[in-house]
Amino acid sequence: MNGLLTIDPVFPLWAIAIALIPAFIFFIWKELKSNQRFVGARIIAQLIVLLSIVGLVLRPSQQKEVRSPGILLLTEGYDNFATDSLIKRYPTLKIVRTPGAEPFDNSEVMLDGQTIPTDSDQIRFIAGEGLSPDLLALLPRKNFKFLPGKIPSGVTELFYSNPIIVNHSTIISGIINYTGSATTLKLTGSGIEDSINLKGSGLTPFSFTIKPKQAGQFVYSLQTKDTSVVNEPLPIEVLHEKKLTILFLQKFPTAETRYLKNFLAEQGHRIALRYQTSKSNFSYEYANMPSMAVGRLTPDLTQSIDLLFIDSSVLTELLSGETTTLIDGIHNGLGMIILDLPEKEKTISRFLALTFKPIKIDTLHVRLRSQAQYTLPIQPIDISSSRSIVPTMTHNNRIISGYGFKGAGRIGFTIARETYRVRLQGNTDDYSFIWSDLIEKTARIKSNDFKVRIKNPFPFYQDQSLGVEVISANGSPTLLAGSTRLPIEEDVIIDDLWHAKTWAPHPGWHRLSIKEDSSRLNYFVSGKNDWNALRVVNNRRATRLAESHQEMKSVEHISSETREIPPLIFFLLFLIAAGFLWLAPKI
Repeated sequence: MNGLLTIDPVFPLWAIAIALIPAFIFFIWKELKSNQRFVGARIIAQLIVLLSIVGLVLRPSQQKEVRSPGILLLTEGYDNFATDSLIKRYPTLKIVRTPGAEPFDNSEVMLDGQTIPTDSDQIRFIAGEGLSPDLLALLPRKNFKFLPGKIPSGVTELFYSNPIIVNHSTIISGIINYTGSATTLKLTGSGIEDSINLKGSGLTPFSFTIKPKQAGQFVYSLQTKDTSVVNEPLPIEVLHEKKLTILFLQKFPTAETRYLKNFLAEQGHRIALRYQTSKSNFSYEYANMPSMAVGRLTPDLTQSIDLLFIDSSVLTELLSGETTTLIDGIHNGLGMIILDLPEKEKTISRFLALTFKPIKIDTLHVRLRSQAQYTLPIQPIDISSSRSIVPTMTHNNRIISGYGFKGAGRIGFTIARETYRVRLQGNTDDYSFIWSDLIEKTARIKSNDFKVRIKNPFPFYQDQSLGVEVISANGSPTLLAGSTRLPIEEDVIIDDLWHAKTWAPHPGWHRLSIKEDSSRLNYFVSGKNDWNALRVVNNRRATRLAESHQEMKSVEHISSETREIPPLIFFLLFLIAAGFLWLAPKI
């Protein structure tokens, strides 16, 4: 409140009281005992001397309520009509704009686009594309409303997994805001990988499929026929496929298993296969590996393999000890895929919470990646959707294959049969589409002690602050940006979660790595003019999340300001009173 006094004493209050109270009593007593003129005035002067000394040592301040009109911050792409309407409603608003925003009457320009005004706590409205997460984090108070402008032309949403695996098909999808007439949007690498036709203006979804043939760090290009409209560099990191150790356990040999085993062996995976030839005899086959003991499921065996293919007959005939060993192995990370689900849910309930019901449809008519039409037998069951099941292949809302979690491992399944027919027709890509995703998502995950990720959304820019998170399973990590060690601190709430920041000095590929193990993260820094529409959408989203959702009763900013009473006042009072005490006896 206006007029509220506070003090900031030079000495402790008890010390001031001990010194001044006796002095006050002594001087008053001395004046009363003296037989001089102007006794009343001299006592008042003594009081003023003492009070001026108290004022100097207590240093009193006065709190005042300060009202400011509030700020409208204009960023690039703001809507003139909405801005004019807002100013008519609140004519006292102070108008500030970023350097890249269009000029506006009576507006001040921010010093640069990387800092915020000193009075940023007074921002009541932000118009246009909004602020980057870096600038939003610098705002002391986020008590503003956001007036988004128009979305610029270009790619506004982008979805793809990075890194991807050699010889694996990957979908790159997104949304483009195209304002021209019909054109072609294409994805190019060493050549044209894929393309689609844009039939008109507006927000249009797109989707491309790529299948890299070699590992490395590449920069594809996403562009329209007229490259002046869209011509964006798309960074893609391609990794070598992990070579898995896979065990097949089957009651009887089948053509399905034979083709699948050969397909995986051709990709370099280590394969062991066991099937029963008679009641007490088994046959064994191996590919890309020496023979190993697979007669019984033991803890050592489940630990040495990454993925187990097993049919329902073998699964139901496992000894009690083997079943326990298998469950323990899955809990510790082993992946398992069940071929031919059993007729009753109860048979696999110990492994996977899967519910299904019998139906009459036992044939699947489907188009795969090559758009070829296939007719495949399937189990006549309908699997119920649930949060515990992640589908990897569906058709007409029917789950064909998928997996669920059990401890650190995953258990997959498929109801498709005789998929080798696809390979017999020479369509290796389609055959890979049926199996690769299920195998990759189900197999044992090779875990490192550390995991590194960048919190900022793509794209990243030069000199932009990048937030880095490291999840640690082995103490404090040493985080390196190239060869430079980055300062890192642990999260105050979550154990083994560490935070750091880095700034990329130039566009191109960069690397974050952990000194203690092989964990690394390669990331790409775009040029300042790349992915402008996507950057704007990211800023709009961040600003929208940061804006206040409370009703704004007034645009005025009300704050409390503490102003110290000038010591000169007390000093002048001291001089006047002391001068009178010196002069009084001479009058």
